Amino acid sequence: MMIDAVVIGKGLIGTAVTRYLSQAGLVTAVIGPDEPPSIQNHKGVFASHYDQGRITRQLSKDQIWSTLASQAIAQYDYLQTQSGIQFYKPVSGLYVSQPNKDGDYLTTMEAIANRANIHYQNLTAPNFQIRFPFFQFPESFQIIHEPAPAGYINPRDLIRAQLTIAEQQGSTIFRQTVHDIQKNADFFTITTNQTRHIQAKNIVICAGAFTNCHNLLPKKLDLKVKTETIILAEISKEEARRLENMPTVIYQIDSAEINDIYLLPPIQYPDGRIYLKMGCNTFADSYLSDLAEMQAWMIAGNSNIIKEVMKQALLDMLPGLTAVSFQTKRCLVTYTPHGKPFVDQLDEGVFVATGGNGSSAKSSDAIGKLAADLLIYDGWRSELDKDSFRAVFV
Repeated sequence: MMIDAVVIGKGLIGTAVTRYLSQAGLVTAVIGPDEPPSIQNHKGVFASHYDQGRITRQLSKDQIWSTLASQAIAQYDYLQTQSGIQFYKPVSGLYVSQPNKDGDYLTTMEAIANRANIHYQNLTAPNFQIRFPFFQFPESFQIIHEPAPAGYINPRDLIRAQLTIAEQQGSTIFRQTVHDIQKNADFFTITTNQTRHIQAKNIVICAGAFTNCHNLLPKKLDLKVKTETIILAEISKEEARRLENMPTVIYQIDSAEINDIYLLPPIQYPDGRIYLKMGCNTFADSYLSDLAEMQAWMIAGNSNIIKEVMKQALLDMLPGLTAVSFQTKRCLVTYTPHGKPFVDQLDEGVFVATGGNGSSAKSSDAIGKLAADLLIYDGWRSELDKDSFRAVFV
C-alpha cells in the first residue's frame, strides 16, 4: 500500500502533524515507539514527553512563540471534546524576574501582551502574599500573573488525544522505530526496527532530539541536544490540598548554579503518587553529540549532581513545603540556531518539523499545523515569517 504521507516521530509535534494531514483527507501513517516500560533497560530512542505536566501560556519570550502558543491553546477544547481525553488544566501562571535582568524579561512579555491583547496583572508584594501565601520570592523581584487560559497540559494525554482523532480520521499507527529511509524514483521506502518496509509519497521528520540519528536524512540538521534535569518532590494528599490553588511558575532565579526555573503545581503521576515538578538549566548541563551519548544520559546520567541545589531552590520558593521525598529525572532539549522550530521542506517529498527549543510542548499543535499545511498546500500558509522556521544544515 502506498501512503500519501508518513510522519516519523510519535511525539507531540509528530502526532499533531498526523492529525492535520489526515484531517485534510490524506492517507497518513505515523511511526514511533511507545514509551518504554523501563528506561534503564531500553535500547532504543527516547522522548521527553514521558511526563505528566508541561506549562502552557500565551505570554512568551517573543511574539512568534506567543502566537504559536495562542493558536495551539485555541485548539485544546476541540481536541479534548473530539477525543474524549482531558489533558489541560487552566490553573494560570506566574512570571517572576529581577528588574532589568535577562534583557528585561518582564518588560518584553508585557509588550507582547499589550500588542496581542493578552490579559495579565502586575502583582505587588501585599496582594501577591494574600493570593498565593505559600510562595516566597526576593522582595526586589517583580511578578506578573497570567490568568487562564494559562496553566498546564499533560503531554502523554495530549499525544493520546491527537492519536485518537488521527485514527478516527483513518490514520495508521506503527509503534516501531525507523532505522532507514531510501528514496526511490517517486516514493520513499521506510525500514523500521522490525524490518517492516513502508512506502510513502511524502515523509515528515518529527524525531526531536533523535532527528540526526539512524538514516533519516541525507544531511544532518544543525540541532544541538542538551541534557535537562528535573526534580520531583513527592507530597501527601493533605499537602496537595494546601497547594490546590497553586499556579505554574517561571522564575528567573538569581543564582550562579541554576537558572530559568519552571515549576508545576501538584500533579498525580502514573504511580499514584502526587508530585511537584521543577526543572531548570544548571551548571551541570552538557551537549550530546550522538545516539550513544543520548541513550547513556537518559538511562543512567548523573542527574543527582544538581539534586541538592534544585531541592533548596524549591524549598526557598515554597518555604513551608512538607515533602515525602525528592528524586531527579532526566530529559533532552533540542535547540536550533534561530531559536524557532525547523519547519521546512528539505527536498522533494521530504519535510521536517523539529527543534522545540524547550518551548514546543504547549505549542505543538500549532507547529504541527505549520508542517502539515506546508505539505498539503505545497507552500507556506501562515502569517508568521517563513524564514524564522527555515531549516539549517550542519
